[in-house]
Amino acid sequence: MCLNGQVLLTLENLANRSQYLNARNTFDALFQLGVIPVVNENDTVAVEELKFGDNDSLSAQVAALVSAQWLFLLTDVDGLYTSNPQTDPSATRIDVVQDIGALSADVSQAGTQWGTGGMVTKLTAARLASAAGCRTVICKSENPGAVARALAGEQVGTLFMAVRNAAKGRKRWLLALPPRGELWLDAGACAALAARKSIFPSGVCKTAGGFAAQDAVRICDCEGRELARGLVNYSRPETEGLRGKRSRDFPGVLGYTGVAELVHRGNVCFTTLLPDLASDADADEDEEDKA
Repeated sequence: MCLNGQVLLTLENLANRSQYLNARNTFDALFQLGVIPVVNENDTVAVEELKFGDNDSLSAQVAALVSAQWLFLLTDVDGLYTSNPQTDPSATRIDVVQDIGALSADVSQAGTQWGTGGMVTKLTAARLASAAGCRTVICKSENPGAVARALAGEQVGTLFMAVRNAAKGRKRWLLALPPRGELWLDAGACAALAARKSIFPSGVCKTAGGFAAQDAVRICDCEGRELARGLVNYSRPETEGLRGKRSRDFPGVLGYTGVAELVHRGNVCFTTLLPDLASDADADEDEEDKA
């Protein structure tokens, strides 16, 4: 007999480190008891700024939380296409996506009347799940047995591969934090980030959002493509004042001597495919002038 149990979550449950661990332990206990959790957002207590907003985001967060190997996003289309197949007869389906950061596709398909998410939310979910080491499949819900066939190795829908060096432990938790803004990096800072080095204000070319110190932010290249998520050490107004400056200039801007790193490398979780360089444990802390 199959046992089911409902689990209600809010994004606040995952954004808080202790609640995140409690939620993970609850899922582990349910699995050990042979119970299949049915997860929904707890709308009765969720506040607007801490809502998942759509089932795609919720499913990706849960997949990351329980260290799932697969995430299936069942929808009304049979995968991701190079352009909108409803308007472009030459559109072709993309069977496998190795690097979601390098993806070039039209994601303008809107959500249906039955849901809030379109293809954009599914790509966001796939990016998060991939960063957590989970393969994601977007396929048509009407196809019977699609999940079983995909697990058996058959090509079904669009498969998003998990990134190399997937996030673990505390860095996986960083993926659960709601991003409050963005840092856009210049080419030099992007190269330093790829080499597992910290981010300094001198390498930031643009900021966005209303983030405060210790908020999560999206870390993007100079064209706005997301590379990683991280915890920022300064608020956006402070970051704007520090942008392009060295640590010796910080007291004059801040009124106090702050830490040199805008985002420490230990507080960065990558969300796109990067070269397999030194591991975080072996990477040397870079000098500020080389960042």
